[in-house]
Amino acid sequence: MPEESSAKQKQAEAKTNVSMPDIVELWKELYFNAEESWADATKELITSKGFIQVLDQIRDQYLSFHKVSQQNIDQYLEANPLPSKKDIARIAELIIGLEDKVDNFDLNFSNNILKITSSMIKLVEFQELMKQEIAELKQQTASINKKLDTINRKLNVKTRSQDNITEVKGGDDKPVTKPKKSKKKDSES
Repeated sequence: MPEESSAKQKQAEAKTNVSMPDIVELWKELYFNAEESWADATKELITSKGFIQVLDQIRDQYLSFHKVSQQNIDQYLEANPLPSKKDIARIAELIIGLEDKVDNFDLNFSNNILKITSSMIKLVEFQELMKQEIAELKQQTASINKKLDTINRKLNVKTRSQDNITEVKGGDDKPVTKPKKSKKKDSES
């Protein structure tokens, strides 16, 4: 029995000495061991002509599928009244062109309005100047008319007095007439 008890003791000690393996360490070892083999296999696969041919076939199939699907979409959009990207882009270009034209029109309109405004201001100033000059001309004309009237009166008085003098001098055969009053006639004219 002592042998049995020592065997049981050893088993009990073995059970208590059993340790759990570290899973992270095991995973690291597995990863690094597999990494090299996978890297070599991948490098060998990528550098092979078969892989390049497969990639070329996939690319060609994708491009042909894309072309066919684009044609189908264009045909569908032509048959249905939905706008395509091309239509929207064309309309966007037209709108941008229209906006540029409106901006140019607005700028030209503003410039023209400014020119018209400055011309109107100059015209008003010129009209004021003309009014002043016309008023001055009216005053000058009025003073000239007054001077001419006084000259006419004096001239009429002189001509009448000379007529009276000539009638008195030359009148042996002619009857003598009295000078007429010129003051009334001068005031009437």
